[in-house]
Amino acid sequence: MAHVITRLIKGGAQENTFHTVRLHDAARFEADLIAGPPLGAEGSIEDVVRAAGVDIQREPWLLRNPAPLRDLMTLRRLEQRFRRGRYDIVHTHTSKAGWLGRIAAERAGVPIIVHTPHGNVFHGYFSPAVARAFVWMERYAARRTDAIIELTPGGIEEHLAEGIGQRSQYRVIFSGIDTAPYDDAIAMREATRAALGCPPGALLIGGVGRLEPIKGFTYFVEAALRLADALPEARFVLAGQGSETEAIRRRAAPLGDRFQMLGLRADVPALMAAFDVCVVPSVNEGMGRVLLEAGAAGTPVAASRVGGIPDIVDDGETGLLVAPRDADALAAALRELAASPERRALMGAAARAKVVPRFSLEAMVRDIESLYEELLHEKAPDRRG
Repeated sequence: MAHVITRLIKGGAQENTFHTVRLHDAARFEADLIAGPPLGAEGSIEDVVRAAGVDIQREPWLLRNPAPLRDLMTLRRLEQRFRRGRYDIVHTHTSKAGWLGRIAAERAGVPIIVHTPHGNVFHGYFSPAVARAFVWMERYAARRTDAIIELTPGGIEEHLAEGIGQRSQYRVIFSGIDTAPYDDAIAMREATRAALGCPPGALLIGGVGRLEPIKGFTYFVEAALRLADALPEARFVLAGQGSETEAIRRRAAPLGDRFQMLGLRADVPALMAAFDVCVVPSVNEGMGRVLLEAGAAGTPVAASRVGGIPDIVDDGETGLLVAPRDADALAAALRELAASPERRALMGAAARAKVVPRFSLEAMVRDIESLYEELLHEKAPDRRG
């Protein structure tokens, strides 16, 4: 089988795909990982992928931005690659790789085609005209897909509302995380806070993610500016990198050392355990892997009510949900959480109790493999041999 994705950068879709390949039962599934070059300011995970013993088969022109001639060449190359590989299953990930990969797989005669959108590009990414073009493309590709994996029930409804596929094609398989590092991270909470320069008794509000418009971190900065006077004990940190890094840095400058830009970090469990509140101000979000990371650390969240986030965050129980693109609402939620350490502790405990048993990597891969087995049984491919 083959997994196909555009780029192995730091992000939930990429980590989901990598861990799926890494944890496949080798006795049942021989998996190849096909990816384009890891371009972008978000940072690459390719060193981690290779260190885990996963080989990356490079597709050099499989790039995120549309380019008709280049994309046509990639389509042909993928078709040829799938024919040579004689794959029983092609599983594509994200929009661009999903469209080219599924068309190529159909042309190559691959018996089973599976796609995971990892969210959608219908809202917040492009102009309305371009977004509509993507909807058309997804409708076309869905007719060539045996199963579409959504990360949350809300993701299914968003796609069906756009006329993409039939309900019978969809499966919900939640993304997973490695929960093991979080016990140590919680134990080291005070040491991590000290290393961040967080004064004793300070309220540490943080965010982790790609610093791209779709993640909404500009609203986090605006909320921090609104809270600065009302919560003099508050400190703010933001880990990640992207096209908005410098704009966020400039806007946060009035907060001085109360707002830290941490850049790319490899110690996400430690950061999550150090936060008193994790902010997830996304404009569009398929699920939000960061929500699971916060939950595993026992940290409540203030998050946007978009995409699959309400399927993960129990509003008022594991965090607070607010309207997207609303810095005032986000500031109000943070002020509410700041007012009660006891409530934050209860929410954090509820989030950890929800995440740790349910959202493991092993459970995710087990569910994906069960879907493969179901499709193999239904279609009974001749294994190309």
